[in-house]
Amino acid sequence: MNIINNKRLFFIAVFIVLVVYNVIVFVIPFDRGGSFWTGYFFSMIAILLAAAVSVYAFDRKGLRKKVYGVPLIYVVFWFLVIQLALGLFEMLLFFIPSHYLIALNIILLGAFLIGLITAVAGKEEIERSDENMKEKVFTSNQLQVDVECLMDKTTDNISKKALKDLSETIRYSDPMSSPQLAAIENKIQSKVVILSEAVENKDTDSIKTLCIELQQLFAERNRKCKILK
Repeated sequence: MNIINNKRLFFIAVFIVLVVYNVIVFVIPFDRGGSFWTGYFFSMIAILLAAAVSVYAFDRKGLRKKVYGVPLIYVVFWFLVIQLALGLFEMLLFFIPSHYLIALNIILLGAFLIGLITAVAGKEEIERSDENMKEKVFTSNQLQVDVECLMDKTTDNISKKALKDLSETIRYSDPMSSPQLAAIENKIQSKVVILSEAVENKDTDSIKTLCIELQQLFAERNRKCKILK
């Protein structure tokens, strides 16, 4: 409901801008020559682009993704302000050939599109990194849950203590990851599978040994994480 209401309010605002701008340019007795229609045409493009970019930037699920869209709004805001001011100024320059004004507007539009592409690329890269981070945190949390489930399956105090210590190690490990850590992370996941089998077989010695090995692997991984930051 909030998203729908925000959309309605936004399009009402765009409609108001359109109406006010059109009232201004058609009430003031500008010379209706080529320079007038050049300024008017590119101003309308600026308003429509501002509407489209704003919808793309903020019509996303999640507050974090909306925040990532702020640079796009910053770019389109300044483009809109400059283009509307330039459009009004061009309407006064009825003595300048319109093809010069068209070239000027196209240069401004091109600069805006380059800035917009750069902002979109940055936004998508941040979102991609954020999704990767969530995936790595989820993997770490899942390993911790798996170990805690193994604790519930064993009645041996020595095994429970080893699994509890391992669970604490996983909880406080660095959730960040990178391709350079893939090898050691694969080792950790493989060891957890073997640990699960040891718990099923109630092999206390193997459980204790595997827990120690896993703690060492997590310690090594944490050290490598610090180096990579």
